[in-house]
Amino acid sequence: MTVRKIGETSVHSPLKRIALLILAVVFFVSATAFAVPPVMYNVTIYDGNSVTEVLTSEIDAEEILKDEGIEISEAKGDEISLANFDGKDGSTIIIRRGVKVTIESFDGSKNTVYALGTVKDALEKAEITLKKGTALNYSADTLLEDGMTIEIYDIYKITLTVDGKTSTKKVSGKTVEDALSVLGVELKGEDFTKPALDKALKNGMEIAVYRVETKERTEEEAIPYETEYTYSDSLYRNRTRTLESGKEGTKAVVYEERYVNGELQKTTKKSEKVLAKPERELVQVGTKVNAVTTGLPVGTPISEMAEPSYLKIGANGLPTNYKSVINAQATAYCIPGGITSTGKRAQTGYIAVDPKEIPYGTEMYIVSADGRYVYGYCIAADTGSYIYDVDWTVDLYMNSEAQCRKWGRRDIIIYVL
Repeated sequence: MTVRKIGETSVHSPLKRIALLILAVVFFVSATAFAVPPVMYNVTIYDGNSVTEVLTSEIDAEEILKDEGIEISEAKGDEISLANFDGKDGSTIIIRRGVKVTIESFDGSKNTVYALGTVKDALEKAEITLKKGTALNYSADTLLEDGMTIEIYDIYKITLTVDGKTSTKKVSGKTVEDALSVLGVELKGEDFTKPALDKALKNGMEIAVYRVETKERTEEEAIPYETEYTYSDSLYRNRTRTLESGKEGTKAVVYEERYVNGELQKTTKKSEKVLAKPERELVQVGTKVNAVTTGLPVGTPISEMAEPSYLKIGANGLPTNYKSVINAQATAYCIPGGITSTGKRAQTGYIAVDPKEIPYGTEMYIVSADGRYVYGYCIAADTGSYIYDVDWTVDLYMNSEAQCRKWGRRDIIIYVL
């Protein structure tokens, strides 16, 4: 057998080279047939509130996350904890997601950051150092939540009056409502404040809390009775006789009372219930005419004023439509060509009154109580000092002094129209 050296390599005969080639192929096939597959293991990924179970052969945590399509953003404050990840079965990857937090100062400026941890961590992330005389709406160790707004308040010195006590306090916040919240003052029901809850805080502000209480009380009250009239020719005109006495009814009335700081401010009628109905009064009115002759017209109105169309006179010569009746006394006066207190020309029909008792412009129908005379339709349009000095009610205008003397002073019945 011939051996030829080429460098450090010995070249055998062609037969031996073929044998060696066959052995190499057999060894390669054997090695391939018995290769060990890669090791697979379980990894649990905690991503915020979600949990993902992964079967993988990767030993690099970032590659595992990449394979699962899970992105980590440092710009948004995301962090990965690999304390329990060792590339073996049962490993865990914990992802802590940053939350968006807005920091708002009392001057109105705002700063938005992504951070983890507590309010203190968010302030550090925003590179904000609290100045003396400021406060937060959250404590520094409050855990951050997504969308949280951290407010930096100025501190104000205010005077608070509540429940009968006045004191000076230092508070933080934006509004009166914030101040009350800091001080633990609770408003209930209709309680209110001055200034209002939404008013901005100011140094030296005086805040008063008003307690509102509502109470109910029940009162028994009278119900007035009505008077019904009948007519009789056995009595002289305008004389009356009571046939049946009236009786007042009673009712229970419920009132609602509103107290503010213990003082009654408002009373409102809430409901009422009739306990006893009123009983009517029956009065008989005379229609008999007295035929005594005088210098005044009998049976016809002295007033020359035209009666309004709405005035209805019954067969007895008295109005049938009127609001009320006044029993009074009257004198008479005459000032030809004179002017009344209301600027009208004096004439029969315009009479003098005390306007505190009978307002100017009141329309009336007047007759003498003994049934002899009818003054008729008239209007309150005049007054005078004499009216206030006497105990009768009106002064009737006449056309002459003779008529005034004959009238003198008489009892009258006034029908208020």
